[in-house]
Amino acid sequence: MKHWIHNKLAKVPAGIVIAALATAWALGAVLNEHGMARQDRHEVVRMTEKMKTVCVGRFLLDLPKEAQITFSTPRIDGFTVVIFPETLDEFQTRLAEREALIKAKPDRLGGDRNLEVAKEVRGDGGMTGKLLVHSRAVKEGTASNGLEIERYRHEGVAVEALMHGNGVSVNLASDFYFPDMVGNVLKLAVKLVPNPENKVPAEPGFCMDGAYLRDPLTADQLEQITMFARLPSNPDIRFLLILAAGLQPDKDGLIERDAATKSQFSPTERMRFSRLRAAPRTIGGIYGEEVVKRVHELNDSIVYSFWWEVAGTTDNIFVPHIVFQMDTGEGDHGPVPSSLSEGAAMGMWDRISSSIRVRPTQPPERVAAESPPTPLGSYAWAGERCPESGWWQCSDGGNGIGVLGGQRQYIRKGERMPQALLLPPQTLWEKLRGVQPSFESKTQTSWKLVDKRSRKRVPSPLPLAQATPVAAAGITSAGTGPSVMEQQGVAVGSFAATGLPCPASGWWLCDDPRALDGTRWFARGSLLPPATFALPPGGFSRSANSAKSIERRGAWRLVRLADAPEQAASDDNGKLA
Repeated sequence: MKHWIHNKLAKVPAGIVIAALATAWALGAVLNEHGMARQDRHEVVRMTEKMKTVCVGRFLLDLPKEAQITFSTPRIDGFTVVIFPETLDEFQTRLAEREALIKAKPDRLGGDRNLEVAKEVRGDGGMTGKLLVHSRAVKEGTASNGLEIERYRHEGVAVEALMHGNGVSVNLASDFYFPDMVGNVLKLAVKLVPNPENKVPAEPGFCMDGAYLRDPLTADQLEQITMFARLPSNPDIRFLLILAAGLQPDKDGLIERDAATKSQFSPTERMRFSRLRAAPRTIGGIYGEEVVKRVHELNDSIVYSFWWEVAGTTDNIFVPHIVFQMDTGEGDHGPVPSSLSEGAAMGMWDRISSSIRVRPTQPPERVAAESPPTPLGSYAWAGERCPESGWWQCSDGGNGIGVLGGQRQYIRKGERMPQALLLPPQTLWEKLRGVQPSFESKTQTSWKLVDKRSRKRVPSPLPLAQATPVAAAGITSAGTGPSVMEQQGVAVGSFAATGLPCPASGWWLCDDPRALDGTRWFARGSLLPPATFALPPGGFSRSANSAKSIERRGAWRLVRLADAPEQAASDDNGKLA
């Protein structure tokens, strides 16, 4: 009995000891786990303490400030976009050499018409350059559709738009493009804005490395861009972001494809992969799927793979196909052990991936229901609705080639911009026959808004009083371009009187509607003339030699700043009026 009691008592302390040991082991494990969590959090905080925002396409992404970022060549509407720093002198030299090289090559028939179009381009965003269309090629042959043999013929041209602005050069190019769609590259070129410091734009558009494209762009233009990033402090960590708009979504999602891939491995190989996450995940309001894996490599390195994917849409540029990846253990000669623990890698991934969002843009201020006026220098293309009534200058013509209706034409708002009908010089035989040859440009005609007057500027029927020239007035006008004049406070709408120095070079309207002067250009510093008025017949005398006009002091109002008296009207022959 004692022995039994002794044995029972002996068993009680043993059970208590075992339970105590188990409790102590579990508590130590929990404390150790919590200690690792704190260490992981500290590591993530250290690496993400200083962040920078990167604009990629239409999205923003926050990365550690130390991240080194590179971009692949973007593609838009079938054109590759190459962007690089370059001085204006270097650009002009390269452009001249490129044009000369294209001209020197024979065309496909062995002739000297390899360069078909060389057109100056001036964009709204501060970039200028040239469009080159050349190297026409024809691909033809036969193909089987399964039942019969069909013959095909494809004709294409090489297209290059070489642009420069603010120390940045942009090449838009395609080696084989449909000839009747060459105007597409002009629509892109004029929307380019240099962005050498890669600042996040406030206006809508598509960000690239060193420049961006202003909207509107559409999904069917298939804009694509890829960004790569790495961390110098943790060189085994790599990031990848792919954006591609307008693509047909894959019928199988990321999770399903990952499972199908894993099933192709042997059981032994599958043991090296561990899924840590595999579930839908919405980031920045966009639905996607996420797969996170731990991989035991053949060299015993433990690495982590993170992948978030959006299937995308065919008609919404703000929901493109998206792939965002973060990988650890990336070495130059194969996998290396991850520099981050599993917890730290998870924390880093969650911190950075959660920052993906559509770039917000500032909506235009709506001061009235009507759209804002189209600024001078804006472009419109044949077939589009005219955005502003005024005088538009055709990009085609010149060098002996006329334009039907004149190279500058008055087009009313809402009318279709015309495709220019070009009039080459007549041969002697054509002159004898009274025949005028004509042809349409192979590229879409562009028109530039150069004046908003409602009618042509025609010479006065009577001589007008002239302004006293700058030199005679004893006032220098050096260095007084429009930007300087604006800084000096001479605004459109300012008034000046006869006999006073003209405060700004530009077009000045005589304030008296009865005067013959109308709107005239005066140079800064010249003395403003008196206004000229016509005398009624017989007002002072019935003699044929009597005066037909008088001069009197008047007031002049500035209507447009301009360095030179450029004309903006033309007659039917295309000559300046």
